[in-house]
Amino acid sequence: MLNKENKITVVMSVYNHEEHVGFAIESVINQTHKNLEFIIINDGSKDSSLRVIKKYKKLDSRIIVVDQDNIGLTKSLNVGIKLSTGDYIARQDADDRSSLNRLEKQLEIVKKFDLDII
Repeated sequence: MLNKENKITVVMSVYNHEEHVGFAIESVINQTHKNLEFIIINDGSKDSSLRVIKKYKKLDSRIIVVDQDNIGLTKSLNVGIKLSTGDYIARQDADDRSSLNRLEKQLEIVKKFDLDII
């Protein structure tokens, strides 16, 4: 049964997005739905993306960081999915900015229409 206690895993792969990744992270950790884990895969970035990610990891214990050699987006996302402990998985790109109630609204839609994916 879906409720506000449902844990959502947000999975994001990052490759050379130092300019945007901080905004993407903030838009997830500031969600109105607080029961989440945020798995961020640094996919071999050559810029300072990992430094930015680690800065946010120090601020929020819900962030899980995986630092790996570059294997590409799809394989990186699969790494995150395998580590997921949430009831649901949400995707975030490193240059996305989610509205602050995104996860809450998506959970409402899942419940209302008994969906498996949106």
